[in-house]
Amino acid sequence: MIAAIVLTLIGCAPQDAQITGDWNVWLAANNSGTVDEGKLDVAGEATRVYECSGRGWDSTTGAFDAGYIGPTTGSDYGTGKYFGGACDPGDSSCDAATAEAMSADCALVDGMEFYPFLERDGFYYLTQPIDAWRTEAVINGEGDFQLTVHNRLGSGQDMRFAFVVKPDFAPIDCVDENGDGTAQAVYQDGDSWSQAWSADEDGYTIYYLNAGAQQSSPGELDDYGDPIVWYFPSEWASGFGQAKFASEEFSSRPNRYGIYDEFGVGPHFELSAPSSDDTVWGPVIDRANPDMDAYAATADDLRVRADLWSGEIEGIAMNGIADDDPSLADMDSFSHKVEDNMWRPVNASVPGLDGWMEVSASWVRIKDGSDLSAGGQAEGDFQIYYEGFESSSVLVVRGSFVVDKIHKDQWAYPVLEDDKRDENGTPYCGGATAP
Repeated sequence: MIAAIVLTLIGCAPQDAQITGDWNVWLAANNSGTVDEGKLDVAGEATRVYECSGRGWDSTTGAFDAGYIGPTTGSDYGTGKYFGGACDPGDSSCDAATAEAMSADCALVDGMEFYPFLERDGFYYLTQPIDAWRTEAVINGEGDFQLTVHNRLGSGQDMRFAFVVKPDFAPIDCVDENGDGTAQAVYQDGDSWSQAWSADEDGYTIYYLNAGAQQSSPGELDDYGDPIVWYFPSEWASGFGQAKFASEEFSSRPNRYGIYDEFGVGPHFELSAPSSDDTVWGPVIDRANPDMDAYAATADDLRVRADLWSGEIEGIAMNGIADDDPSLADMDSFSHKVEDNMWRPVNASVPGLDGWMEVSASWVRIKDGSDLSAGGQAEGDFQIYYEGFESSSVLVVRGSFVVDKIHKDQWAYPVLEDDKRDENGTPYCGGATAP
């Protein structure tokens, strides 16, 4: 115990992982706790300042709107630090060409289809390579692999991000397939989900941070006029991410099944619909006799669109800065993973994911040969898109990791269901395991 106290006092921090990558944060000027707290000089450290919130010059008051963070009188418009904004009519350096350029900036923001967050406020964009001072790789009490990374921000502030994935993610059902009263454990949809998703990952197993995902039923509203939304059960969740930037909390954005607005309304990534009307993808297809060629063509179209959405982050929100910064030259571009789910058996029932396509910006890949168990080692890469709990701020981290030894979380609670099954000798599904 004395040794533990001494180590704590001298600030010994575990370094379970080698991390290479970068972090990118867009702090909302008027609802970010970090901006409001003022401990970080976000305006001074910002690589870019975005002001396409609709705030500008108010001719009635002769001043800029409250909350405006764009260029003002005396600003150097030629530095490239400002994206969008408005002119003070009395500022001779803000000529017509400058005003036109600022308007063109905001036209790009206005055209962002999948990531419209830059319209919601003014934003300070900060980015740096990850410089981890503490990393923790553990198998937690639920048997999941968890990696946490801490990064100092200066001024006594810290940024940390974490992700957790289920090592053997493969939802199963317990059924009596033969009708003989004997239970069998079978993969839901006939295959291990993680293996099916990873068929094109070239030596990696992919885990989507899809906890909290939801689907909105196409074209359907409830009795109150609200969209019908249903959420993933926990057994379908392969991963989750959480982060904190200074005083702000973030969680990973799960897979999306459509371009939903804040009310859950929007086009869906699917081919057929329950009504007789055409969908955004074309005419209704009979689920009992689907045209899989048309479905595949739709998936290809979605991949093209997802590449364009990647450009909304890489080309507009990051403004190509990662490409210009030599220290970030090895970073891959921001990218989406598109799953068409064509491996799932098609059926005529309403429940389930078959017939749906999904787009993810938050995922972790584990390299083949890794051992995601206590004492094991792991190697992989990640891209995670986090959204603020209570703000419009956004955080993106991306990079790779190598863990030499995974530790077991010594402070975790046991899983009560597992303990009770062991205690009573009643294993799940009679002890049967999936193939």
